[in-house]
Amino acid sequence: MASSALVELIQATLALTLALGLVAMLRKPLRRWLGAQAVYACWALVPLAAVAVLLPARRGNPPLTALVGEIELVPAIASAPATLLLDDLVFGLWLCGALAMVLLMVIRQQRFHRAVSRRPTHPHDASPLATPAVTGLLRPRIVLPVDFADRYTNEEQRLVIAHEQLHIERGDIPAQALATLLRCLFWFHPLVHVAAARFRFDQELACDAAVVARHPDSRRRYGEAMLKTQLAEFGLPVGCHWQSSHPLKERVAMLKQPIPGLVRRRAGSILIGSLLAAATLASWAAQPAAQSAAPVAVPHLQALTDDDVLGNPKYPAQALKDGISGLVMLELLVGVDGKPREIKIVDSEPAGVFDRFAVEAAEQWRFNAGRNGARGEKVEGWVRVPIKFTADAPPEGTEVE
Repeated sequence: MASSALVELIQATLALTLALGLVAMLRKPLRRWLGAQAVYACWALVPLAAVAVLLPARRGNPPLTALVGEIELVPAIASAPATLLLDDLVFGLWLCGALAMVLLMVIRQQRFHRAVSRRPTHPHDASPLATPAVTGLLRPRIVLPVDFADRYTNEEQRLVIAHEQLHIERGDIPAQALATLLRCLFWFHPLVHVAAARFRFDQELACDAAVVARHPDSRRRYGEAMLKTQLAEFGLPVGCHWQSSHPLKERVAMLKQPIPGLVRRRAGSILIGSLLAAATLASWAAQPAAQSAAPVAVPHLQALTDDDVLGNPKYPAQALKDGISGLVMLELLVGVDGKPREIKIVDSEPAGVFDRFAVEAAEQWRFNAGRNGARGEKVEGWVRVPIKFTADAPPEGTEVE
């Protein structure tokens, strides 16, 4: 259980890292060509790539195997292999880190909410904090500073509220929740935490661009409202607010940029959609193909005969000293010349102890290759060979490494 979870976590981490690198390279060019909203949409690539590698892999059709005799070298031993203990330890460490990160995010969220005065009969809540914000995943609410009416003019108030309302309409709160979830799951990845700040900034730029698109004659008023907003760093996990880490100069400069035309916006939508689809498909296709349960008609090999040469593997000295026995199940593709062309480890107990020695021995095996019906011609075929390592009584002549 822990081993398979770690494999999936590693695959998701690699996909997520590549996605983050791609978004980092595209942010500035996309902002120049297509605007801030295209950059914000591009961030969807990160969770899509991480999820794609967790989807069921494409199914392959492995050949039908014939089980031939076994080489006696254990009754399988029930000792706990060190590799499994290490997997459990690493998985436990990751789980503890994820839970600690979740706890930290809950504390930050609660710290913000404790400062908010709920006003059920009013469309907006109030807070002594200096910056407007939106919070609440299921029932989002706009939170305004207690001096909101005194600090901003009527026109500026309208624009600030329009900004926060757009966060709700665009689904920015669930997007922030997803970003926080990724930070918890990949708490060990420094790029994820750096990217979270970049994502929040691009989210704010996209919201600014949407406000300007709806109120093209209010750019100056909107910029003045930005300058009157006293920015603060809350680290609000599930919510949108103007942070002190935001380059305010860059946000104000963005207000001067022309709004992309309809043709450019449509072209940008097609480009971003194609990029997301291609990257997601590539992440999914990069997985190893899963074996199909349906058998495929390929030749069997004969059972072991006196003409087969299957030498005994070496016995690991430390395993023999510790009295460790084991079982390695090999799957071999035997060519028409009787030589193994491909060797796979189907199963091994204890994991990793005898694998190398079994494969090294199998590379030297020679088979009387299978016959294709009455014609008697040589054919390729797959065969499974279980190798038993018995510490109590290894076969006579067994070498010890």
